[in-house]
Amino acid sequence: MKIKSVRNLASGILLMFLAAACACKLLLDGFQLRFLLSALLAVSISLVSFYFAFTHRGIEEELSRYADERDRYLVIKSGHATVRIMNYLLLGGCWIALVLYGFTKSALALSVAATLCGVLIAMFIIMLGVNLYYERRG
Repeated sequence: MKIKSVRNLASGILLMFLAAACACKLLLDGFQLRFLLSALLAVSISLVSFYFAFTHRGIEEELSRYADERDRYLVIKSGHATVRIMNYLLLGGCWIALVLYGFTKSALALSVAATLCGVLIAMFIIMLGVNLYYERRG
């Protein structure tokens, strides 16, 4: 069998892990209807995802067949603009929270600033890793 949609395959695998976790919780804590229903729902959605993974092409695979250079350039440019705007919004929120902390000494403002700063650092590390990956792979 050939995998036609990688995204559906990944979601099917993740949902199977979720179903296994629900089943373990069901066995360890005794019978509870919510864990049984969660496991059954996760298994059923996982089976549908596996079916689509092997029978239907995903949206990305289908669109990549018809995309030309201009479409790819627009996707890259819009993705870059989106990341840049999000960086500015996160940085602005971080600075506003730091200024609020300076005036109010509120622990909430400091935790918001630390969280936004952590997200900025995580985005930088992820972007650096993705850039290195694509530089090597071409």
